[in-house]
Amino acid sequence: MKSHPSPISCSPCCPPQKCGTFLHLLRLARLSNKEEKPYFEQNTAAVLAALRTLENLIDSSMQPLLPLIYANTPKKGLLNQLPPHIKESLKQEALQLIAKDMANQQWLKQALARLHDKGIPVILLKGAAFARYLYPQSAPRIGVDIDLLVKEADFQGACELASELAMEPVVLDDRRLATHDMLFERVFKPKNAATSWIEIHRGLTNPFIFHIEEQHLWSASREHPAYGLDSVRVLSPEDTLLHLAVHAFRDLDFCTHNILDAHEAYCQWKPDNEILLERASHWGAKHVLYYLLSNTKAIMDTPIPLSLLSELRPERPRDLLNKKILRMNLTQDYANKPFGYRFIQLVSQISFPDRPSRGIHFQTHYIGTRIKDWLAS
Repeated sequence: MKSHPSPISCSPCCPPQKCGTFLHLLRLARLSNKEEKPYFEQNTAAVLAALRTLENLIDSSMQPLLPLIYANTPKKGLLNQLPPHIKESLKQEALQLIAKDMANQQWLKQALARLHDKGIPVILLKGAAFARYLYPQSAPRIGVDIDLLVKEADFQGACELASELAMEPVVLDDRRLATHDMLFERVFKPKNAATSWIEIHRGLTNPFIFHIEEQHLWSASREHPAYGLDSVRVLSPEDTLLHLAVHAFRDLDFCTHNILDAHEAYCQWKPDNEILLERASHWGAKHVLYYLLSNTKAIMDTPIPLSLLSELRPERPRDLLNKKILRMNLTQDYANKPFGYRFIQLVSQISFPDRPSRGIHFQTHYIGTRIKDWLAS
């Protein structure tokens, strides 16, 4: 009989389905704050059972973590306790992902050099920002795509450059041209499939739900140390955590590798908690930051002070509603969302932002844009 991982201490902001295998492996992928030998000694059987699940079809949510898991497994004394075929499978999967990351980095270096020559500064986002900074080249956290933020005035030029670099634009729906024109990001796919898809942003997220001052993002940003170009930036530690939070809200999922990123950013980059609280208040994103950081503390044992979480936490009725939504394990199938998911999405756009009126404003604007789509079709 196969053994199954025992439940890990879980957060009320996670769906119960994730309180087992996924969280054991997520914790195994950590780089910082690793003085927790008793945890792995007490949970050896559960962690090994979680690792054994990797011999089957690997869940897409786990793939970004495989190089880190492979690098950390021997450090915890677990690798030699695995069957040889699982060790080999884990090794091959990790090496393939590392090779993919190297191809992405090669394309990215070329693109950043071209953007620099054109005088277009860039802020790298998410996986692109964390590569060779939070995570080492030998054990990257693989990004789903490559995200670049440019200023509004440089947006068209950056999109044209992507086309010059063997990328072709993706129009998500030919019947929604007005929506496409209003998007805060443009998506490009490689013509030769050698690299990941590219997303070029002119804003961090939809500009209506949260109040994000783009100028402050740039003034607070700092140079990425891996490229030797002052024009290649990363968000400040505080803005990084806030971006992770608003992106998690967009997916209604605060229990993915985003809590690993939040853990590493908090431990390695050491954000100023007072500045973080101030920025979250200004963005109107205290509540979404609360769900990200409370999950991160509960699952990754990150040294986030309870006083900060107390300042971020929404009032009890909204907190209960939001946690109910987050425990639903909502489908992430963007191609075919059921009516129920749409309804929950509408509710969440009002209940999660600090100021519900911004969610209502977004919904009103969205209706107007869809009318324009209909008129243009």
